[in-house]
Amino acid sequence: MLPLFTTPLAFWGFLALPVLIGIYWLRTRHRRYPVSSLMFWIDSQESPQGGTRIDRLQTPLLFFLELLALTLLVLAAADPHLPLRENVRPLIVVLDDSFSMQAGGAHSPRHQAVQALAEELKRRPRPWVRFLLAGDRTQALGETAHTTREALDRLGEWRCRAAASRLEEALSFASEWSGDLPLLLVLTDREPPTELHKGRIQWWAFGQPRANTAIVNAARTPHETGERCLLEIVHFSEDAAETTLVLETGEPPKEWQRSRLHLPPRQTQRIIFTLPEKTPVLHAHLDDDDLTPDNRVSLFPQAIRPVRTMVRIKDETLRTLIDKALRAARQAEKVESQPEIVFTDNAETLANTGAAWIVRLLAERDAVPYSGPFVLDRNHPLTAGLSLQGVIWGAGKMQALPGSPVILAGNVPLLADQDQRDAGLAAVRHEVYLRLRPDLSTLPEMPGWPILIWNLLQWRGTEKPGLHRANFRLGEQAALTFATLRSTVAVVHPEGTRQNVPVQDRRLVVYPDAVGIWSIEAEEESVSFAVNALSANESDLTRCVSGRWGDWLDETSLRLEYQSIGWILLLVVMAIATLHWLLVARGRGRR
Repeated sequence: MLPLFTTPLAFWGFLALPVLIGIYWLRTRHRRYPVSSLMFWIDSQESPQGGTRIDRLQTPLLFFLELLALTLLVLAAADPHLPLRENVRPLIVVLDDSFSMQAGGAHSPRHQAVQALAEELKRRPRPWVRFLLAGDRTQALGETAHTTREALDRLGEWRCRAAASRLEEALSFASEWSGDLPLLLVLTDREPPTELHKGRIQWWAFGQPRANTAIVNAARTPHETGERCLLEIVHFSEDAAETTLVLETGEPPKEWQRSRLHLPPRQTQRIIFTLPEKTPVLHAHLDDDDLTPDNRVSLFPQAIRPVRTMVRIKDETLRTLIDKALRAARQAEKVESQPEIVFTDNAETLANTGAAWIVRLLAERDAVPYSGPFVLDRNHPLTAGLSLQGVIWGAGKMQALPGSPVILAGNVPLLADQDQRDAGLAAVRHEVYLRLRPDLSTLPEMPGWPILIWNLLQWRGTEKPGLHRANFRLGEQAALTFATLRSTVAVVHPEGTRQNVPVQDRRLVVYPDAVGIWSIEAEEESVSFAVNALSANESDLTRCVSGRWGDWLDETSLRLEYQSIGWILLLVVMAIATLHWLLVARGRGRR
């Protein structure tokens, strides 16, 4: 058990040791002078000190006592502390759950991190250890471990399958959740983004720069003659490389095409091809390398789920704007009965709309142009990908709208959403209030206008029965709406395991954490969807590093985990000084 020295500058005191040795080294013999009489000499004893001749080193007992006393004084000034096993602080370990931690197979950063943590816990057991997974969102990994064996068993559930690692958010959560007592440890493959303050955080990285070829983007969209597919492939390295791209269709997969690709360093190569109509699931994979999750993608055909829309707008300008935006969105289907979305500028309640969502357009007379600043609720579906930079929005001065504001110009609401559940309806119906004066606005000519209408159609489509999408990126949530109420359904993972998941209000939300084909099985409904690891940031392994940053030594650690032994060294020095004085006094008495 090695001591900890809190004042290492005191080790400069060891320079006194060579001085002491020099004093004893430079003791010389006297010169002999013949004289006629000794009557004028008080003490005729030969003096062992003085002179100019260098003699060999003399090491009496006093020399060793003085050497030992100086050494102990310097060590005591360095304030040594010994660790106490009975007062060890708890530990919270933040685990990088991104899939880049799998790179290297048996020598992956995850494997090295587990070994390093096991050695730390065996060397210095903790009263309890908590684990936090830092992925797309922060979540706890199991219950609190009170022994080293329990802690290592918890690490068996660390899979490293997320598309991102939000380590800073996880650290903030750990600090707010645990207080100041526990220590914090980060296990990752990247260096810390900022300098760590000395105290309770340590950052351990086990990455290694590697070349990696990855599929960073994949899409499958309907086309006039079938379906069009897009693949983006990048070779993250400073050197060029070659790989084989294999395209397969169906279940079980059957090879459809094979091609050899030459990949320049760090350049995106886009591959676009057309699939025949009614082509089932498409699989694309590259040659294996150190990181496998980003070498393969699966794409299901994207079915168009039209949203039935009805336009009941008297103002010709507003009606033209809505019609133009709906024509641009292929998902919109204009109907005269049983609509799912109704656009109107009538303030009165519309009859025979059933469960349709109502979009009320308000063109007030006392309107003024607003150039910002615009405040957007980024958690609302209507603001996905929406930018109002450079937009002039003409609207009235009324300070309030029914429902919750979604877009505001200062404190003036421009777009609001009100949800309500009508009697006899199982689903929630929304009323959207949109304040817009086209003659005072540039919004209709900007990209934000079709984006806003497209977001509305997409939002309404997700509330319809069925799976709103068939292909997802790792880290996205998959939502399935059922036509009838049910309690639980079975979710089948890519490796074949089944899990019963409760359904709330006819809606099931799944957070897929693995790459591959997922299935949701109910009594009369069964759907499948694909999850792909499409993250250029995680696939770029050239930025991975190894190292350790930070320090757990602070006032709290010294107080709780260490005991100072400087006072013991001082007692030993006092004992040596007493013995030294006794020996000197005894020598003088003899003389």
